[in-house]
Amino acid sequence: MENNAAPAAPVAPAVSSDASKVSANASKADAKASAPKVDASPTVKVDENGVGEAPKKIYKLNVNGKEVEYDASNEDKLKADLQKVFGIEEKARTTSQKVDMAEKLMGMLQSDPLGFEKQCKLNGIDATKLATEILYNQLRLQNMTPEQRELEEYKEREKEAKALEEQQKAEKEAAEGQRKTQEWAQKFEKECEAALSANQIPKTRLSLALIAQYVDAGLAEKKEYTVEQVLPYVARDLKEIHRATMESLDGDALLSYVGETLSNKIAKARVDRYKRTTANPVPDKKTVNANPQNKTDISKLKGKAYWKALRQQKSEAGIGLHPGAPGNF
Repeated sequence: MENNAAPAAPVAPAVSSDASKVSANASKADAKASAPKVDASPTVKVDENGVGEAPKKIYKLNVNGKEVEYDASNEDKLKADLQKVFGIEEKARTTSQKVDMAEKLMGMLQSDPLGFEKQCKLNGIDATKLATEILYNQLRLQNMTPEQRELEEYKEREKEAKALEEQQKAEKEAAEGQRKTQEWAQKFEKECEAALSANQIPKTRLSLALIAQYVDAGLAEKKEYTVEQVLPYVARDLKEIHRATMESLDGDALLSYVGETLSNKIAKARVDRYKRTTANPVPDKKTVNANPQNKTDISKLKGKAYWKALRQQKSEAGIGLHPGAPGNF
């Protein structure tokens, strides 16, 4: 390789190996800094209606030894799921701490009663009151007759059964609410598809969002609007949104926004309309014999025969083809 560097002067000090490494690293850093940055952001797709479609963010996760895919495209859903996960982790951590503390207290209760009392105080538990309640309950049960003790146990079982019943009822109501929500969502989606298709409105995230917005606004006022009822307002908003957006663009920016497919459709529609409005078909004219042959001498005719022959000759000559024309008697 050709070396263009100037030779070092004899009096120049020797460069150590460490200094050489630093210089090499600095050169690499400068080269890396001067290199152009490549925009790795994904291209946003734009459909034929001008609505941008952001690329999906799919993450592969390992859950309990099984690989699953998670769609992180929806930021609101992502935030909700993260909050749920952090809440579960916090609850599990708190529960684990409580279990460890309970096991520790149970061990100290048998081996170190005084240490048990101190530990209870540190955790805000009144050990004396707890012990008193335990002793009182034992004495109360010992002083009961068998019938009273059986009644007490029956009440305790009834209390536990009632608590279990309430828990099962709450779980059932939650499951029923989730089922109704899913049924409503499926019904709403089908209504949207049918209404949008019947009114020739594309099914896009924007159109669905506008429909949901108007339906929610009605529910806020205790009015249940159907998709068909709000669709005229949705169509109006879609046109206004797209028109306002496209009117703010010019030239290449406008063509890039509408896309090649939609641009070609607009051009074809303009050509077809031009053809319809400028076309002027020439009506067929009655063929006129400019040089009629076999002319009949009508001078010898009299009365109606004369006038009939005269009208025939004028017709053949193109005179008097319509009422009011020159020569028409």
